[in-house]
Amino acid sequence: MLNGPAPCKARILVVEDSYLTAQSVCDLIVEDGYEVVGPVGYVDSGIRCVCENAIDAAIVDIDLHGKASFPICEQLAKRTIPFVFLTGYGRLYPVPAQFRTAPWLQKPLIDRELRIALAGLVKSILPAKSPTNLILDRLPPEDRNELETRGEHVSLATGDVLETAGQEVSHVYFPTEGLVSMTARATDRMVEIALVGREGALGLEVALGKAHSAVTSMVVHSTGAGWRLPASDLAALIEDRPALRAEMLGAVHAYLAEIVDCAVMATSGTVVQRLARRLMMLSLRLGTRHLALTHDAVARLMAVRRAGITVALHILEGKKLIRARRNAIEILDYEGLSRISRGSG
Repeated sequence: MLNGPAPCKARILVVEDSYLTAQSVCDLIVEDGYEVVGPVGYVDSGIRCVCENAIDAAIVDIDLHGKASFPICEQLAKRTIPFVFLTGYGRLYPVPAQFRTAPWLQKPLIDRELRIALAGLVKSILPAKSPTNLILDRLPPEDRNELETRGEHVSLATGDVLETAGQEVSHVYFPTEGLVSMTARATDRMVEIALVGREGALGLEVALGKAHSAVTSMVVHSTGAGWRLPASDLAALIEDRPALRAEMLGAVHAYLAEIVDCAVMATSGTVVQRLARRLMMLSLRLGTRHLALTHDAVARLMAVRRAGITVALHILEGKKLIRARRNAIEILDYEGLSRISRGSG
């Protein structure tokens, strides 16, 4: 049964001086089952808000009406409240060293990236609560209850193959922890075309009325857990439940957007740019700056030579953006990784 806990109500502070952007961020936070604190658009009001309210995490614009928001960040740091920068500024805006490890998202706002960042924040602040899947969290209670009677909890171990290309889709998966790579074959190797975590679902062909996975395989990238239910059950439910169908089609849309991102980076980005973006997305999804990665695994999934990955890691480490150790990488500077991934570093 999908009888997990009710969606967590993490309280997210929104610090943003643009009314339209603030409304977009607040709407997304509410849609994902969290509570909004604010929004606030000035440094003084932001400091008061942090001091006077119970806050679990924050989304912070760097520049508020011409003033840096770093005094607000200092108050958040004193209270060990994690935050994500959402900004239109790049390398020309100097960021104090103590805040360079904060995740960094670039404007204009991309809903999918902010959802990933929120999921990582909540994972880092609510470790005692069982994590949930964001699609399941957004479903009306009657739809979620219907899924509860048909699903089961599963463990996902690194390297597990959940489905292979060309096979009939037997189950639809809703990860709650960890990450799953969607891969496709390119001549003699498998290439990663998307990563799916607790923000998404797997086996989305079912939502399109298809019974087989045409070109992709699903391989567990990072150990975790999730829920699954028979594909035939979900296909039947989608026919009669508009809200469930809308959520699954929304997951298909997000999946296609990620495939487009991967295609653009693969064809126009350098190995260093592609690696920088991949490390950022992994870190945001997993809610940690410490990544367990081997050079071989990254090289296979990015379809580049291992030596190329080694050189790219040395370049990023030389810029003091990461710290690479045997089978492990630590993110030191999100802002710098963001610049590199966009070709401005």
